[in-house]
Amino acid sequence: MENLKIYIDRLKNGDTVKIEETLQPDFLAIEDDELLFEDPIQLKAEAYLADEHLVIQLNITTTAYLPCSICNDPVSTPISAKNIYLTYPLSEIKSAIFDLTEQVRETTLLQTPLFAECNEGKCPERETIKKFLKAEENPAAPCQTINFPFADLK
Repeated sequence: MENLKIYIDRLKNGDTVKIEETLQPDFLAIEDDELLFEDPIQLKAEAYLADEHLVIQLNITTTAYLPCSICNDPVSTPISAKNIYLTYPLSEIKSAIFDLTEQVRETTLLQTPLFAECNEGKCPERETIKKFLKAEENPAAPCQTINFPFADLK
């Protein structure tokens, strides 16, 4: 994507590059049947040089669709990555152009939760499967074994 390229030589005089884009989710290249990105990805980025490093600040918002962990119905899950800072030594950037596409992809996927539950965590099917779940332990019960591994050190 041409509009996600940062030209390093344009930042040499202390300038800042700002990128505001609405990206279609197909560039994420998701090959998972259960994870879908159908809504556009809103990206706001700012890039500048600090000493011999390229510094990029990202803000990404979109929506992911995951199956509910209980009933398997699709759940709309908002994704919001705010103030993510990335730094890259200029010596590691082979050309004078830095492509931000892969960093946007990674940041979006890393902010996506592994599990989701419909009805804001109150899936109506939860009662049906409750008998198959492990009972919660009583947190008020005292711990039977207390270990102090460094008690003998002086």
